[in-house]
Amino acid sequence: MTNPPPVSQSGSQPATAAHPGPVPDRLLDAALACFRRLGGKRTRIEDIAAEAGVARTAVYRYYPNKRAIVAALATRWFAEDEATLAAIARDHGRGPADRLRAFLLADAACARRYVTDPCLAEVLDEVVHNLTAVPQQHRAHVRRHLTGLLAEGQAAGGFRAEPAERLAQALDDLMGRFHDPRLTADLDEAVWRERAEIAVEIACQGMRA
Repeated sequence: MTNPPPVSQSGSQPATAAHPGPVPDRLLDAALACFRRLGGKRTRIEDIAAEAGVARTAVYRYYPNKRAIVAALATRWFAEDEATLAAIARDHGRGPADRLRAFLLADAACARRYVTDPCLAEVLDEVVHNLTAVPQQHRAHVRRHLTGLLAEGQAAGGFRAEPAERLAQALDDLMGRFHDPRLTADLDEAVWRERAEIAVEIACQGMRA
């Protein structure tokens, strides 16, 4: 299985001269560190500013409130996921069928890393319930990469001849079970992996010409 890159953990330490970087990124790293230490609900803008080593007013230059920080964190994580999936979709060293299998497994693994980490799960819960445009845009980007991969496989005669966008949406719906924290978070890693691999194999069989 292709493993997704880990969520950035640089927020575990304050941003100081020893940890240089663009202020917006330092603030996000600091926010993650505060969320882990204090919890999302208890974290204040003042805490994030102190963790990042900047004045409280500096935070507002980049993020108007804590919800904007949460949205930016989720957007950064989703961008990492999308980069992983795009690399798989464009790996022309493998055939489309192999890439499709790796793509679906990696997408499921990306989702699992959030639902099995209490801190990340808390952030994503806020995003899902109050910032719905962020995950919706992410899934649209994932389906775009998937559509391109399916279209390539169709051109090679390996996938069924239906609109690639429609097939991508169907696969996204089928694999949605592995994005649901109610059904995923409590599963043992080995059990989860076995179920994911079986589901992906069945989905891939359904895509064959």
